[in-house]
Amino acid sequence: MTKGWLRDLEERVREASTRLQDLRAENEQLREKLGALEGRLAATPDEGGAADWAQEREEIRQRVEGLVQHLDELLAE
Repeated sequence: MTKGWLRDLEERVREASTRLQDLRAENEQLREKLGALEGRLAATPDEGGAADWAQEREEIRQRVEGLVQHLDELLAE
């Protein structure tokens, strides 16, 4: 009987670990994209590029905040 809850716990830990690995990989991809965008912005001094960068930066910020929130939820479980 007690083994059932232990198996469930182990499965949840494995699932959380897998999800954390996925989120870390996605976070790394976002960092790389951010670096590329920053490089592109530095190479493009016109105002149109700055406006595009501001929009993309906001989108990235929102996505990263969503990932952080999801990680917090996973850790709270």
